[in-house]
Amino acid sequence: MTIEQSEENMIFDGMLFAINEELGPILRLNISSLSEREAISTAIHGITAIGLGEDRNRGLFGPIPVPYNTQFRALIYVFYVENQSSKDPIVLEKGQFCGLFLIFKKDMIRYIANVYSMIESLLNVYQEIYLAKEEQLQNNTIQYIYHDLLSNLKLKPKTRLFRVNDGITVEYEEESVQFGNEITFLISEKEKIVYSYMPRNLEKKKREKVMKILDHIIKSEYQNTYELKKIPTKKAFRGILKKNDITLIK
Repeated sequence: MTIEQSEENMIFDGMLFAINEELGPILRLNISSLSEREAISTAIHGITAIGLGEDRNRGLFGPIPVPYNTQFRALIYVFYVENQSSKDPIVLEKGQFCGLFLIFKKDMIRYIANVYSMIESLLNVYQEIYLAKEEQLQNNTIQYIYHDLLSNLKLKPKTRLFRVNDGITVEYEEESVQFGNEITFLISEKEKIVYSYMPRNLEKKKREKVMKILDHIIKSEYQNTYELKKIPTKKAFRGILKKNDITLIK
């Protein structure tokens, strides 16, 4: 199955598939932009960390860092399949430990957090239908699951509006905004740009305080991956609002 999606609309960068065999974690498939070194290290790190538990529950775990590549993170979906050929009595009784690793850029964390339960629910369904037994662990099946998951999780970038008035930060849920007396800013997730406007006569202490608020939002929700553009005039900021179909409340 193929899927036509532009890179900017994809929630994930790719998928890894690994199995914990008698000699340790083995990477079976890498359909991501990670190098083999990065992919193998991610599989070993993830399976070792999750596999140390004794409950042997399936489910979604993470995010975890991707070794040797700070730009990416990984979610791990753990499941077990029947394996009657193993010499390990635990595997014979409880199944073979398997992991699907969903690779994503770290600036996608906010979006992924919002759809985390949906990702897990979809993977539960895929596992029950397509990955219940050892003979079903085929590369084309894994690729089908990945592409179908993408089609169900299309990225919808948002335009977010904030103002800070007398130290109180407000995010506007509707497509309208009122200028704050300390700062007003618009976050364009499509452009990955934060546009901000502060009154010229704002005193230095207040200016430093509101910039800390803005810096915290960019860091905590977008991992400092967005460009900050300071707009010098109300007129110029109104133009940005108009371009984004935002109504200014007077």
